[in-house]
Amino acid sequence: MVGDVLSGYRVLGFDLETTGLNARSERIVQYALIGSDEDGSHINLTSFVDPKRPIPAESTRIHGISDNDVKGVGGFENHAKQICDLISGAVIVGHNVSNFDWRFLELECMRAGFESPVPRAIIDTLSLARKLRIPGRHALGTLCARYDISIDRAHTADADAGASLLLLWSMMRKHPNEFRGDIDDLQDMLNRRGSKNQMGPSMEDLEPVPNTGGRLRQSPDGVIVAFGKHRGRTLEELEKIDSRYVDWLCSPSSPIPSRIVSEFVRNLRE
Repeated sequence: MVGDVLSGYRVLGFDLETTGLNARSERIVQYALIGSDEDGSHINLTSFVDPKRPIPAESTRIHGISDNDVKGVGGFENHAKQICDLISGAVIVGHNVSNFDWRFLELECMRAGFESPVPRAIIDTLSLARKLRIPGRHALGTLCARYDISIDRAHTADADAGASLLLLWSMMRKHPNEFRGDIDDLQDMLNRRGSKNQMGPSMEDLEPVPNTGGRLRQSPDGVIVAFGKHRGRTLEELEKIDSRYVDWLCSPSSPIPSRIVSEFVRNLRE
């Protein structure tokens, strides 16, 4: 049966919301671990986290979490043990979890003085969608729509964690021949390097920055320019190698509203 590959494990959808996209410099503001334990009992652990810094307005516009929401909930060090205890030995499921959420978790654990938890396996539904060569964009919302999965409150940790679990189950049902082995076979399939188109980051998979016509996109490494001669470079990288181009992006002659670019650039230059 399709579900046998996950049978007998604690299986948890995992998602984070953060102050920004760079795991080295930004912080977690919300986490969610949603799923079931080995005995089938339900697990639902979600909380805000105080990043101990102001949450940028552009991040609040995406996930809706403001400074008021995180007051009095404690920093990551207050949540780390419970998170690590649940993740240890579990099958962790998330969308782009390997490149985004897991990087944040490891660095936050290090800062808080905790060893990173060791899960039984990490199943990244973004990588899985690429491996299965599912047509179209592989953003979480797009894939969920394809499989008739409703996401209320998208870009909140609990909603996205739950949606990732449902997405995995839907892909397993749709492609049963790919899930005949055990959890190690599934992990090996995801870790096996494929072609660049299959496993490498695709510009179309990155979330567009609102009101930029897709010319700026969000990535784990920062805001990426998705057009022109510097297509694929982050604003942070461009600030170092071609600051005049960044100045042009902030000018009235730019094809992107200068107000939006200027806000990102101002944060880089502070």
